[in-house]
Amino acid sequence: MTGIRSTTRLGRTPPAAKDGPGLNHGDIADHNCRIVLELLRVCGPLTRRDLAARLGLTEPAITGIVGRLEGRGLVASRRQADAGRYPATEFRLRPEGAVALGLRLARRAAAAVLVDAAGSVIAERRDLTPDELIAAGRALLAVKPAGASVLGVGVALSPDDGIGLDDVQAAFAPLPVFADADSAAAATAERLIGAGDRDGGFVSILVTRSGVRAGLSIGGRPFHGMHGFAGGIGAMRTGEARAPLADGLSPHRLDAAIAAGGDREAAIAGWARQAADHLLDAVVAISGVVVPGLIVIGGDLPGAALDAVVSETLATPVAIGGRPTTAAWMPPLRRSTLPAAGVAEGAALLPLLEFLLPDPRRLRETPVAPPRS
Repeated sequence: MTGIRSTTRLGRTPPAAKDGPGLNHGDIADHNCRIVLELLRVCGPLTRRDLAARLGLTEPAITGIVGRLEGRGLVASRRQADAGRYPATEFRLRPEGAVALGLRLARRAAAAVLVDAAGSVIAERRDLTPDELIAAGRALLAVKPAGASVLGVGVALSPDDGIGLDDVQAAFAPLPVFADADSAAAATAERLIGAGDRDGGFVSILVTRSGVRAGLSIGGRPFHGMHGFAGGIGAMRTGEARAPLADGLSPHRLDAAIAAGGDREAAIAGWARQAADHLLDAVVAISGVVVPGLIVIGGDLPGAALDAVVSETLATPVAIGGRPTTAAWMPPLRRSTLPAAGVAEGAALLPLLEFLLPDPRRLRETPVAPPRS
């Protein structure tokens, strides 16, 4: 792991510098730096005046913040073009200033993704075996931009992981490792680089070969439930047969339909009609309890199958009070635009949330300290 430079949080001060219970100057500075980075990531280049207005701070205070971020190589400045006689200085995020590695450990869908400070994918390796994952992650780190700091390694966990978290820690030490469930990682990716957050939040349904799970984001925060088990929707009894949702949406069932021969499109259409019977029940249940602004579905199914089951679900009448109605009253349902629902990308975003961006979530399992040498 030579040549890899890790990073620390944007700023911390000793506990003695307290402004009040649980709050100190370092925490305030760290928060303001994160907000500035997020504004530049989402909005593009902004001037001191723009940033001061959005943060409610003075322009001299903004000067200190952006100066600090420029020193870290995360922000660059330039004079506005075509801005008249007295062009203002605008600041932009330098995505190449930092990178993070994301690993999906699922035995049948292992993947490694390297993202920059904006969350954009620099390089990726998918459809890996567990034995290939560590080497693939190291190879991706080797192609990071020159001078970029490595924030850490994010890990998406699932019930069928091919390697253990301890193996990842040992392989990438001394980099910090952060872990979360694959469904929560998918929801993180949707919020930051996918569909974005919505009024009322959103639900990300993840269909994998090890089951069906959901990631819930409410008000920008992940919802895990009191005991951390929220999102375990695969066991829901759905459809006319009252079978588990995981069976109704099973990729294995789709594989069998395609392998049975005949036209592939017809096989997908037939699978989608049956799967929609199950998905609709889950969507209705979710909508009645969480009332999200958006529901996305993705994972280890072909894009054509996801599109077909979404279309079938939206077209299926729902019986309410004994009277059939359309599904138009439900939140929008759409396919995730991210590969495999963005599980690996979401894992890679975990170090960014820990070190650079505002993090409304506080991971229950993380951070995971690197092993001692």
